Amino acid sequence: MAYRRVGDDFMDEEEYEVHAINVWSFWVFIIAAGFTGYNLQEFIPDEWPKWARFTATIVPSIIVGGVLGALGIFIRVAFFMAIFWGALGLIGMWIWQSI
Repeated sequence: MAYRRVGDDFMDEEEYEVHAINVWSFWVFIIAAGFTGYNLQEFIPDEWPKWARFTATIVPSIIVGGVLGALGIFIRVAFFMAIFWGALGLIGMWIWQSI
């Protein structure tokens, strides 16, 4: 059985897979929450009090980030599938144009 080193820890394949999914979920949460908060600034009126604008930005950002973070395993699979099919498409396009 192969072990992978992560920091000062050694993990078997199952533990490493759980670790990788958790890392993906964390970063998906951060990116989704940041992207949502950034884009919400366009729609929130400047006339609102500061606490209302803050709440109207943070609450939806955390909700969207949490939902997408919970779907981290599916986003990870979709990301790697997109890379695979994109590379395959580029190779096919390169071959098609060279014929």
